[in-house]
Amino acid sequence: MGFVILAVIVCGAVGLVIRRNRDRATNAPLRAEIEARICFETALDRVEVFGTGGFRGTRRYWHTKRGPTRLVVGTDFFMISAPQALSEYVFTGRESSIAIAQMPFGPAGRDWIVIKGQAGGRQVQLALTHRGNLMDIWRALAGTGAAL
Repeated sequence: MGFVILAVIVCGAVGLVIRRNRDRATNAPLRAEIEARICFETALDRVEVFGTGGFRGTRRYWHTKRGPTRLVVGTDFFMISAPQALSEYVFTGRESSIAIAQMPFGPAGRDWIVIKGQAGGRQVQLALTHRGNLMDIWRALAGTGAAL
């Protein structure tokens, strides 16, 4: 029985590594272009991703990306990475939209930037916040061509 549990844990870890490597390989051309033409870069206080769960994806909820997160903005693209959570989202500015909202989670009265767009071939919606320069982040994202 102990062998079966160990095998399940090892398979789960291998699956996470394979998924992360596949996402990084998919995003490699955009990541290289962003890094060659970085216009803005900052650490983020918190990033929330809208996802599904429950039976057949009927439950929809926001979940927090753990660990340090970074925003890197290029001329036409931007990338949000959370290395400890094994996730990276690369958006094309003209195929994304941004909005400022106050979300039902987190500190009361704090503004969040909500991003909707295609990342890694799937529709993604996420929210990010920063204590200091949220308007600088907004201007950088708007500069990529994201719809307001």
